Amino acid sequence: MSIDVTQLESNGFAWARGVHETDLLETVQHLGNVRVDPRSPISVRDIRPQPPSSAKENTLSSRYGTNAFPFHTDSAHWDQPARYLVLFCVDPGEGERATLLQDSRAWQLRDDEIELACRALWRTGHVRPRLCTLAERSAEGMEVRYDNDCMRPMTREAWELGALVEERINRSEKTHVSWEPECLLVIDNRRMIHARGTSKRPDANRVLKRILIGGRMT
Repeated sequence: MSIDVTQLESNGFAWARGVHETDLLETVQHLGNVRVDPRSPISVRDIRPQPPSSAKENTLSSRYGTNAFPFHTDSAHWDQPARYLVLFCVDPGEGERATLLQDSRAWQLRDDEIELACRALWRTGHVRPRLCTLAERSAEGMEVRYDNDCMRPMTREAWELGALVEERINRSEKTHVSWEPECLLVIDNRRMIHARGTSKRPDANRVLKRILIGGRMT
């Protein structure tokens, strides 16, 4: 089993079925080096709905508990966010909870808005705050970093940009990913933002595996 790189480059994400958990790292390792978050320094991490009382500090679970998560970039508090986010379904849970994806290209930012996104200063991180911008130019066009829960606007321009981006997120198309066991989702984490959907019923049995590829945290 291998990841369809053409699909990943074209759509910003790639989807595969019938992936065995024992083959997970081998399946994605050609995409780059596996990185770990210092808060949970393991290569393949279990993520599941949990109440704030049992969640790590400064995580989305500590803020939203078992509710939906807003759209964000994973590892937005890093010096350089992870290149790819890999999610693998062990158990979709009883709540039929989807993962939502949105392509930042759907925001259709004008040239002057892109310039603003590459210029306006934000602060990211709680333990070791640093300055960043919401976007950087790349060979592919634009890379984004966005997470309202670990990023704060530092200038009037950044506040205006944040309002603009939220408006574009609210009106732009979203892709709903419905989970089933042994499904693998690879997300271009610097192009796409993602969110956790709502659950129809308690789903503490929902278990996804998470792997971060590329990026830098010093």
